[in-house]
Amino acid sequence: MFSGTEANDSPALNFKDVNLIGYLNNTTGAYITRENELTQGVESTKVYSQMNIPSGTSLNWFASNDGGATWEPMSIATTREIDQEWTEYTLTRTFADPSGTKVRYKAEMTGNNLVYPRIHTLGATLS
Repeated sequence: MFSGTEANDSPALNFKDVNLIGYLNNTTGAYITRENELTQGVESTKVYSQMNIPSGTSLNWFASNDGGATWEPMSIATTREIDQEWTEYTLTRTFADPSGTKVRYKAEMTGNNLVYPRIHTLGATLS
């Protein structure tokens, strides 16, 4: 379970340092945020994430506005190098059904026995 100490900071929409753990035994894994229910439909979302995705690994983002019943792939809109280790990715998704109110995100990660992808920060906006 994620928790935060900052006022107005939701650990479900803003977290740091998610690593693929146990990659020596299993080179794939997924991180799924908790559900955030809103009072009105969510038509689209934008995710801002600092990640490290070494060559030979992958990290794919998906979004859901129906609580995870369906997952829709997110598209990379822009990238910006932060430093030698981290790159900020901006990903977007316009949902097929704009009436959904239960938002979740999923990151599917694939590594190998030597290297693995990492997520350093995550933030999101909804519209």
